[in-house]
Amino acid sequence: MGWDEMSGCRLAVGFFGIPRSLKWTLSSLEENILSPLRELGTLEVFAHFYRQLAIDNPRSGEDGFLDQSDYGLLTYDGLILEEPGECLEKRGFRDILSYGDPWGDEGKSLSNLVHQLNSLQALSSLIESAKPEVVVLARPDLLYHDNLLPACLEHFRLPPKSITIPDWQWFGGVNDRFAICGYDAFLAYANRIDLVFDYLKANKGGLHSEQFLFYCLNRLGVRIHPGHFCASRVRSNGFVVPESFKPISTSKKIRRLFVNRICCSLVDHR
Repeated sequence: MGWDEMSGCRLAVGFFGIPRSLKWTLSSLEENILSPLRELGTLEVFAHFYRQLAIDNPRSGEDGFLDQSDYGLLTYDGLILEEPGECLEKRGFRDILSYGDPWGDEGKSLSNLVHQLNSLQALSSLIESAKPEVVVLARPDLLYHDNLLPACLEHFRLPPKSITIPDWQWFGGVNDRFAICGYDAFLAYANRIDLVFDYLKANKGGLHSEQFLFYCLNRLGVRIHPGHFCASRVRSNGFVVPESFKPISTSKKIRRLFVNRICCSLVDHR
């Protein structure tokens, strides 16, 4: 597909979670995601954010009030603001916690994960109506170091059930920080909260974020493509968390992708 053909392409960027550090990450979002994709075709921007007044997270060392004007730094084609905490009962948080606490912090990190998964599904309801061909799902509290244009371009040549994810920090599953998706892969990635209890019944040790994502992509027949693009977490005070972007070993990558391809083949032949 040439550049002259790309003008009719439809893309979407979806932001999810808490815009706690958007003032620090905005320039990288514009430079490495939004501006390049505007050149590629018709781009729409959507977001689901929590209207969180303060943050108290011993695991990340964050404690203090959050700037409520941060989310207004971006322009959206669709935006949902939700009060934090309301999703926990709806999603069965107590039952999820009864299967185990992978982080061992009295459910605080697990609560954050449930909020993230709930945010993604709410975001999905906005993006679905736009019917984009390629979707970038991105946390707003990440400092993006690499231009996502090449990977997005490649997705116009891939089947809709394809996903590109970072090739670092797979932690027994696959990286769940951000993703570039074909439309069908986007639906699977964004709505995976629906499979939480299936995963918990099939696996021991509670709801582990990276392993849960790997389970869902395999079960739904989404083909995984690792890509080396990096993004650092940024705390609410602007502190950039030191990260290891070392790709997972070749042997681990081969094993995971072999499992993924087998699962995709089984789903395709159902």
